[in-house]
Amino acid sequence: MRTARLLFGGVSLVLAACQPSSSETPVAAVSPPAQAACMLNVGWDPWEPYQYEDAGGAVSGMDVEIIRQLAADADCGVSFVRGSWQDLLAQVRDGTVDILMGATPTAERQAYARFSPSYRHETFALFTRKDDAEALAPKTLTQLTQTGRHIGVTDGYYYGPVATQLILDEATAAAFVTAPLVELNYTRLVAGEIDALLDDPFVAAAVMRRKGWDQQIVQHPQEITSGEVSLMYSKAGLDASTMDKLDAALQARKGSGALEAVIAKYRE
Repeated sequence: MRTARLLFGGVSLVLAACQPSSSETPVAAVSPPAQAACMLNVGWDPWEPYQYEDAGGAVSGMDVEIIRQLAADADCGVSFVRGSWQDLLAQVRDGTVDILMGATPTAERQAYARFSPSYRHETFALFTRKDDAEALAPKTLTQLTQTGRHIGVTDGYYYGPVATQLILDEATAAAFVTAPLVELNYTRLVAGEIDALLDDPFVAAAVMRRKGWDQQIVQHPQEITSGEVSLMYSKAGLDASTMDKLDAALQARKGSGALEAVIAKYRE
């Protein structure tokens, strides 16, 4: 989410995060500060604990708290727009969404977007059924794809170079089963329809706790790192001076330790 994410079309990919259609209306808005210099349209897709809708209907999460703080520092208000990662990328391209959270720079995206300095690190891991954990623990992701196992991935997500190469390779692509929503992978895993899934460990912990699957699903020993993530700014929708203010606010909060304090709170 977060994160550079891959746009799956079957198994074809475009470098690009479990999400409802962006045809939905924005679900929440934050009033701008008094005399605010700007209003930011920020795209989001459900990916707890980074981005999610709480019991009261407010958009919440680690990334959301960070962007609220940076926007306030830049004297801007925030309006949140919910959608699929694919649709949100299109809206960044045409300027109707100003910012996406948790994105990784790619050459393709840099044609229509600018990226902030990185603000957090993101990793992915394999998860399996507890009953299969002992048998699958010695096998790498590559070995799983070569032995008839099926691995659940979420449409639109980027899982780092190792997984990407396996997804793109004709010899191993059939091992990957895509889902439009993160939680569908977990449902399929519990039901025995797939043998493993890829997800962020913090997202996995939130899903398993909420669904009561923490005794049925375990993390595989292999960790897959995807790298640093940034804010993604629309060149068509956001002026350079506002981007500069947000970057300066981010750097100031990184320097003071305030940014890490937000991240640590959600990872306790």
